[in-house]
Amino acid sequence: MSDSDDTATVAIDPITFEVIRNSLIAASNEMALVVAKTAYSTPVNEGRDFAGTIYDRHGNLASQGEFDLPAFTGLTLLTVPEVIRTIGLENMQPGDVYMINDPYVASTHCNDVHLIKPVFRDGERIAFVASTCHWSDVGGVVAGSLNCRARSHFEEGVRIPAVAIYKAGVLNEDVLKVLLLNMRESWERRGDFNAQISALAAGEGRIQAIADRYGADVLMASMEEAQNHSERLIRAALRALPDGRYDSMDKVDRDLSTDEPKVIRLALTVDGDEAVFDLTGSDTAADCGINCTLPATTSAVFIALASILPPMPMNAGVMRAIDLKVTKGSLLWAQPPSAISGLAATSMECVISCVTQALSKAFPERGAGSPYSILNAVFAGFDDRAEFGSSFINYSWGFGGIGATKTHDGASCVGSPYTASTQNIPCELQERRYPVLYWRNMFLQDSGGPGRTRGGLGQDQLLSFPYATGTVSCIGNRERFGPPGVFGGHPGKLAHLILNRDSDQERMIGIFAVNEHAEKGDSMSFWSSGGGGYGDPLERDPAAVLEDVIDDYVSIEGAAEDFGVVVVPIDRRRLIYEIDLEATESLRASLRERTNEEVPA
Repeated sequence: MSDSDDTATVAIDPITFEVIRNSLIAASNEMALVVAKTAYSTPVNEGRDFAGTIYDRHGNLASQGEFDLPAFTGLTLLTVPEVIRTIGLENMQPGDVYMINDPYVASTHCNDVHLIKPVFRDGERIAFVASTCHWSDVGGVVAGSLNCRARSHFEEGVRIPAVAIYKAGVLNEDVLKVLLLNMRESWERRGDFNAQISALAAGEGRIQAIADRYGADVLMASMEEAQNHSERLIRAALRALPDGRYDSMDKVDRDLSTDEPKVIRLALTVDGDEAVFDLTGSDTAADCGINCTLPATTSAVFIALASILPPMPMNAGVMRAIDLKVTKGSLLWAQPPSAISGLAATSMECVISCVTQALSKAFPERGAGSPYSILNAVFAGFDDRAEFGSSFINYSWGFGGIGATKTHDGASCVGSPYTASTQNIPCELQERRYPVLYWRNMFLQDSGGPGRTRGGLGQDQLLSFPYATGTVSCIGNRERFGPPGVFGGHPGKLAHLILNRDSDQERMIGIFAVNEHAEKGDSMSFWSSGGGGYGDPLERDPAAVLEDVIDDYVSIEGAAEDFGVVVVPIDRRRLIYEIDLEATESLRASLRERTNEEVPA
């Protein structure tokens, strides 16, 4: 069988196709399970910051798992094709494994390391399997390699082009040694690498088992049909939308070199069964680590489509109906040596927000307010406890609120659309592995964007460092501009990061902190933003506001200020409250009048 053979002529009955399609999903799930059970680092084995994906013999994304990080499965639309371009199909052989993390052509930031293996049968290539994990450190100036103040990628860690880390089944130890020598806690990186290699073996084994049962030709034809099937589904979804242009915009809080915001503008044009996502009106590149790579921008569009449009298998077929326009060298198509380590919490999430807003205008029934932006926080130093006595990197994240929809309030303290498959890393586990102590981890009251339906709540975390002196670094967004609401919904509340809050050593270091010194005994308080609201908050059912007050999601003051509902406490201890209907009607009338006065003619 040659590369030019046409598998489309192979007949596949619908039942066989569905069995194979779901078998591929199961194979991806098994790859994910292998990583979760064997990886060394906490963000991978507990946080599930990974993906296991399957591609056809030409490198097109054919299947993803149910536990795959959406950000990875979107950007890998470009990852395997880049490996093929660099290595050459003619140079690939059984037992090869290729490694790449180059953000500018095939990844998000340098921390996300991809291992890719071609699958051969009877000497012919029939598929590719890939495992992607976020490595907690890949070198650079800042522990954790998330350096939002970097001026170039040379400050952010090791950049790996497509290289053969295994050739014909033989590990290139020399290359791996060089890479690991430039990474902190290299033993942990090696453990994650081994987990990914094991995941590739599991995926390859499942691919071979499917081929054993149905034949390689049927398997490859099913991969192609899976993409065709998704293309038909998205084209049908686009045809259901009104033709027209839908504009949106969002802001990254600041370019750290100017302290001015960076604006992302989207013009979505729907024409029949095709859509053009034009981001060329967005700002120029920043002189810090908030720039977005083309793979990450592509992934952001892919993720937002999956969030708003009707459910469909997300693979390369989806992007056939999409025309993405981005200016090379801009904020959303960074070129070397532009710094990019903070993109996942800043510009990438703002692209998701813009696509969500634009699609909401085209498809109000499935529209939603924008989600929060994740906070990536790193506490690093030396653990003084006798049983440890070693350096550490505690990388964790703050979840937040998802935007409200037409019929439901947004989910609270969950992963954002691009991290939807991840999990909160348990406080107890972090306390066991790292010199930290958690005092609070809870919903952040009043943080959800007000609306007829309310945005989800952000997360309020307070932890201390009783055993170690170290540094704190963070990358996030939404400290100045909350996640936008839609159809009159208000933005979610803002994010913050403070050392030693409510003490005489209080220091607002902000969510763009880099190597901020933390003494033994210091505390860190950080909270993420809530999701954007949907619809006018003065139209929210007062009974729903009362329920929010009872649940501590909304304060009595927030009920009045944000929703115009006057809640009277009868017995706080027993959670007995009631609504003053007359006062509520009067307050809402006053707030509407004030809003009308503020709107320019």
